[in-house]
Amino acid sequence: MRTALPFLFMIGVLLSSVSGAFQITPQKYERYTGDLPVMEEKRVIRVLVAADLGFYYLDRGQPKGLISEMLLLFEKFVIEKTQRKFRIQIIPVNRDQLLPALTAGIGDLVTANLTITPRRMKLVDFSTPILSDIQELFITHSTRSPITNIRQLSKKSVWLRASSSYYQSIRRINKRLEKLGKEPMFVHFLEETLQDFEMLQMVQEGIIPMTVLDSHKAEFWDLVTDDLQIHYEYPIRKNGAIGWSFRKNSPEFEALVDEFVENNRRGTLNGNVLFNRYLNGKQWFQKVMSQENIQHFKELEDKFIRYGNMYDIDWLIIAAQAYQESGFDQSKRSHAGAIGIMQVLPQTASEPYINIRNIQNIENNIHAGVKYMDFIREQYVTDDDTDKLNQLYFALASYNAGPNRIRRLRKVAEERGYDPTKWFNNVEVIVKEEVGMEPITYVGNINRYFTIYKQIFSLQNAAGQRMASQNRLRFKLSR
Repeated sequence: MRTALPFLFMIGVLLSSVSGAFQITPQKYERYTGDLPVMEEKRVIRVLVAADLGFYYLDRGQPKGLISEMLLLFEKFVIEKTQRKFRIQIIPVNRDQLLPALTAGIGDLVTANLTITPRRMKLVDFSTPILSDIQELFITHSTRSPITNIRQLSKKSVWLRASSSYYQSIRRINKRLEKLGKEPMFVHFLEETLQDFEMLQMVQEGIIPMTVLDSHKAEFWDLVTDDLQIHYEYPIRKNGAIGWSFRKNSPEFEALVDEFVENNRRGTLNGNVLFNRYLNGKQWFQKVMSQENIQHFKELEDKFIRYGNMYDIDWLIIAAQAYQESGFDQSKRSHAGAIGIMQVLPQTASEPYINIRNIQNIENNIHAGVKYMDFIREQYVTDDDTDKLNQLYFALASYNAGPNRIRRLRKVAEERGYDPTKWFNNVEVIVKEEVGMEPITYVGNINRYFTIYKQIFSLQNAAGQRMASQNRLRFKLSR
């Protein structure tokens, strides 16, 4: 069943806009450049993505989408190929910041549906195309007349992101119109935080008259939406190609990426499975858009915020921890007897320092888990030398492996020359040797989810406030 895109704006899969009182500070990332040996030394490949429903989004707190699944395959490939343990760090940014962040050394790889263009190739290098034979197509409301020739475009308005390859295509059209003695198209720029579905929503509601999408995206939205017309008869770019991008002068990393893409692009077995799942099927979309799903996660968000504020713990850390513990499943029970969304042991909840009854109730379970985190932090972790974020990392490790054990291993780390106030690449090294991989994976996964949540919420909050303002005004921007 096809749907109207206004429902998309209700998306509550941990992407809804946050309250005005909640401030999210920008993430600070270490900047460095270099080829694969530098990444091997750092033990991380930093991947820049842009939030985009169907390609990179959150569902039940977990990163999902075609690009997300492709990156899981890439991580496995890199580890097997290099025989080194790499961590893939996802860094969501606005679309116009993808290439600047790459060249500035904030990330190592961009995987965000970027068309390979001469202008972009002056800045960065691209992989073998992961998608080929792409067209760029006008999208209008279904009531508009079909576009079949260039003369129809004179004096028409089109709305798009300035950083997109679509803008360069429209510039070429305007040069042709000029040669024909016709007035140009009027180009209006949308904010870079806008996702495709938001632009299409604005077209559906008559707020803007026309935008542009790549054909592989347009074909999917044509499957699931009403009231849109895709103008296949007059593509503004033909035979386009989409690839992953990386810094110039990175031959070893380029070879690694190219080998992966060659074996996983559309047209290969793996590539076809993923592209068909997200672009030729509707199941993921119907799941994300179910009213039950939206309401459930909105209620969870409210609880995370409430107890995060109560104990001064970033609620996105709580959300990430809850996902790691249970996948947001209150019915989960562990073999050790831990209960619910935060996997709280009944004996822990009944201790005097927690004293919360009936943890079978989801509200009490979240409260007990957050209160226990606060207890660990205050009694076992807090000191003047450890920053707040690392205090939370140590508290998380303690939640998983026991607070006395982690406190002891911090002392061992210091004796062996590691920084006892830093978790990553310091205390975690000793914990891995003494305890094993479970707490390493636990903290690492929560940090990964937290990083993604933090950035996507920051971008989505800006988009939500903007769209709410536009919906109140309901002004027409068409000519």
